[in-house]
Amino acid sequence: MIMNKICKSKLKTLYKASEISDIWNASQNLAVINHSQYGWITPNQYRAKSKGKPCPYCGQKMVHGKDFSSTFSRYEAKVRGYEYIDKFGKKVINQTKDGRFFHPNYVTLDHKLNKARCPEKMFDYDNLEAVCWRCNQEKGDNNSFELQHNQLFLDSLADEALNRYSTFFK
Repeated sequence: MIMNKICKSKLKTLYKASEISDIWNASQNLAVINHSQYGWITPNQYRAKSKGKPCPYCGQKMVHGKDFSSTFSRYEAKVRGYEYIDKFGKKVINQTKDGRFFHPNYVTLDHKLNKARCPEKMFDYDNLEAVCWRCNQEKGDNNSFELQHNQLFLDSLADEALNRYSTFFK
């Protein structure tokens, strides 16, 4: 079913999330994203271009490269500091289906509009953003995550301003 070119009209007829996911996973090394700056690139190239840039949500520098940012050993992942506490207070290490453990700030591509809900937007550059794995996991299918994150940021900014300049408001 996967060819060198993905026909967007075929994507509109798919309804199972597993089929959409299969197409996305099989296309990681195909030039299917028309990037406004780089032209036609693969999802893997898109990730690589985001290495060292800050995650738009947590601000941490994103890492890329399996050799340097992953391991097959859970023990090694803990030693490298890949374990973190998720939003539910649970200790987590990012792991793929093949058993590889990844750095929490490893570059992932997030679909602003969920690829299972809007498969025709799966490879649209405007629907993709590079975010760290940890933030991508926290976002999940929550399409309002960005708004909620911005609201938390603005609230904390206002609190900090009030704390810092409280003498001016008395």
